[in-house]
Amino acid sequence: MSVTRPVAVITILAVIAMPVLFDITVDPVFRLPRDVQQPDPGQEARFESCMQARDREIHHRAFDTIDNPDVQKEYISSRRERAAEDCRAEFPRQMITVHEPLQFNLVDVEPRFGKKLSYQ
Repeated sequence: MSVTRPVAVITILAVIAMPVLFDITVDPVFRLPRDVQQPDPGQEARFESCMQARDREIHHRAFDTIDNPDVQKEYISSRRERAAEDCRAEFPRQMITVHEPLQFNLVDVEPRFGKKLSYQ
């Protein structure tokens, strides 16, 4: 018995088992390296923090002073718009440059059963 026969059997079994054990998706992606502009995450986090603080204040004030639900809703929505403008003025959107490396992908393979594996 030669060495090539067991190798051939193992290869055939692996080829048969792949579609059974894994979800295989053909997803051809090819991107050259490039620089991309995106919002600064730190500045956006400060903006979101400002909005959450203002939103708590708006809700507290609305529910403490206004009894009519329709008026509360209108008050909250109008004050949120104003708060978004104020927070954006305080924390203006800043763009940063992020370098995206070469991306090359032909096939996505994910396990069909059990936990999803992450290689990041």
